[in-house]
Amino acid sequence: MPEKSNAKDIYYKKVLNFYFAPELRSIGTLMYLGIFGYFTLYYIDNLFLAIRFILYILLGHTALSGTAFLFTGLAFVVSLVLPFFISFYAIFVLHRVWEKPTWATYVKWLITIVIVLGSVPAIVISDSAARIAARQPVMQSFIEDVNLTSRI
Repeated sequence: MPEKSNAKDIYYKKVLNFYFAPELRSIGTLMYLGIFGYFTLYYIDNLFLAIRFILYILLGHTALSGTAFLFTGLAFVVSLVLPFFISFYAIFVLHRVWEKPTWATYVKWLITIVIVLGSVPAIVISDSAARIAARQPVMQSFIEDVNLTSRI
């Protein structure tokens, strides 16, 4: 079991060495890390809100609320956790792309551009979807109980 922990430590050190390397590319990688690190910290609150919503459903009186509440709640939870996981995974995927020695440099740059141009709009769309789901009438009791009316 300690070997698995050691392997994780080595992987994290490789990722940190990738972002904080004494090279010119570190300017770009640190900016990338800063942007997606900020997104990760910003959307960690959504993760806790999704857990709170699930507990609200399980412990509350909403078990017989109907399929409208089920599907709206499902859309709400998925769109809450997606921005966090997209931004968190984007931090590690850049290291994975650039550590591939068999890929050409232009392919690595192309994939990096696709990651940035794909993940940022996905985060924004998912955040907007969570707000739209929270504005639905079936979600009103949860929004009022948690006092999210000013946030949506």
